[in-house]
Amino acid sequence: MHLLAPFGGATTVSRDGRGGADAADVRLYCFPYAGGGTQVFRGWQSRLTSRVPVVAVRLPGREQRFREPAHTSWDTALAELTAAFAPLSDQGPYAFFGHSLGARLAYELAHRLVDDGRRPPELLVVSACRGPGRPPRHPDMHSLDGPALRARLRAMNGVPPEVLDNQPLMDLLEPMLRADLRLAETWRPTPGRLPVPVLALCGDHDDVDPYEDMLDWQHHTWKEFAIHSFPAGHFFLREQEPAVVEVIAERLRGGAR
Repeated sequence: MHLLAPFGGATTVSRDGRGGADAADVRLYCFPYAGGGTQVFRGWQSRLTSRVPVVAVRLPGREQRFREPAHTSWDTALAELTAAFAPLSDQGPYAFFGHSLGARLAYELAHRLVDDGRRPPELLVVSACRGPGRPPRHPDMHSLDGPALRARLRAMNGVPPEVLDNQPLMDLLEPMLRADLRLAETWRPTPGRLPVPVLALCGDHDDVDPYEDMLDWQHHTWKEFAIHSFPAGHFFLREQEPAVVEVIAERLRGGAR
């Protein structure tokens, strides 16, 4: 199973998710958005010190896990993630970053780890994901027909145009994408505050998870809360990558404990 993909730095993580933290200050685990893979975070390590190793989470249904069915159930998704991260959480300081679906996964995993008595993350970075207390602003996408789904993805700039325009490729990717969207859109947030600082990131022009909905995250932590916006839409992660990584790096440098 290829759950974790390390991009270098001062830590080594094997294919089964086990490894050592060596001289790392904090490991940054990154959870992708619906339809995304580890390549989303491929350039992050070069923008961070080697003492903050970047490790991307590879969900089933893509890349080396392409032949595995994508998760459609929160119970199965969290069971897999909790089993992998329980031993890792005891190996030294770590932080979570998640964008959209990834933020939901990171939040729920943090709750599972805390409830199990494990070491919590030093920082939870939630990106383009409404706070757990806010309702969705748009109808579900996972049940749209093919043309409607692709039109919505195009409007959101969620999938590159060259992919959307490639019918055979979309036929291949669409089941995984729909499964991810279903997971995101059936999220029933775990109630309660986490003993973890939260940094919320959002796009100024995001009509899916706008600034005011991101503010709700302040009610889900017992520790510090901060929010930062970028001049872009829902997928500011791609458009503003250097600025996004710098904001996270600055927060980690300042100490999230």
